[in-house]
Amino acid sequence: MWLYPPGAERQLVSLLRWREHTKDRNVLRVLLWLDGFPIATSAVRESVTASLSTMTQTLEGELHAEATRRGLDPASEREAALNSIASTLAARRGPNALPRTVRVTASERTNAVELMLRLFAFGETLDTTEEEAATVERVLGVSPGRRQRVDGGGPWLVGPAQNLFDAAQFISLPRMAETLVDATDAELESARQLVAMLFRFLPLVARMIGAVFGNDNYAGMEGVGHLDEHPEFVMLLVPMVVAMIRAGWQENLDTIATALEPFPALTAEVRRVLDMSSNEVERNLEGQPAAVQRRARLLIEAAVDGKLDQAPHRRP
Repeated sequence: MWLYPPGAERQLVSLLRWREHTKDRNVLRVLLWLDGFPIATSAVRESVTASLSTMTQTLEGELHAEATRRGLDPASEREAALNSIASTLAARRGPNALPRTVRVTASERTNAVELMLRLFAFGETLDTTEEEAATVERVLGVSPGRRQRVDGGGPWLVGPAQNLFDAAQFISLPRMAETLVDATDAELESARQLVAMLFRFLPLVARMIGAVFGNDNYAGMEGVGHLDEHPEFVMLLVPMVVAMIRAGWQENLDTIATALEPFPALTAEVRRVLDMSSNEVERNLEGQPAAVQRRARLLIEAAVDGKLDQAPHRRP
């Protein structure tokens, strides 16, 4: 008789849920690993490496195709082709386009997209300015994080804007691919829990903040709130976290993970409230400070709308 090991049924259910969002075997393997199922770390390394290689080949292919369309030489006129791609991406609208939550000019958007492509996608070393970095923050929509506060805490986005560009030294696509080459099983296992927390709960927190403040991009968090809609993002997040740990960011990552720990229980409580009658909810809120009542009602409304569902939760 052939028996599956205990837990196989849960792994199958998880697989079927994730397959509603992606059919990519490499992505599915890493997602199941993050869910805590017994996936070999060596297989995870191979899957992430394969995905990063595909991303690199796709980028180079798009660059070559754009050069051909414009009658440019792919080698000597690479920068012109890259600028053309950046212009197209900057003008794009829709669910897969860059956010437009902060007003910038068309030329600023194009320049920012080109900088991000050159630094993070192709791993180029460039001389950049603080002004350019600040523009990239606006294009990404995160600039409100420098001034908007949550519950009296300080802004989460501090320090020179150019720190973002400095991070490209270890989280650009080529650098992350290099990191995976010699990443040990221990490093990957150390990163696993952090990646799972960041992917599952950071977007949830961003959506809760948006609901409470009535602004999806409050503190520049809207982009983060959509990350778990893209399962393939974990293929970047795994090597990114390993690279951050190697760069000495372990304490910062642990602080974020610790701050995220209460939120799964909080969302579970909010969902339980949905099973209560409106009268019961009002009785429970009675006597609470007005600010608490207001926040609770906003979170309940967000839960009813499905904004507090955890990944995998949205169909493409």
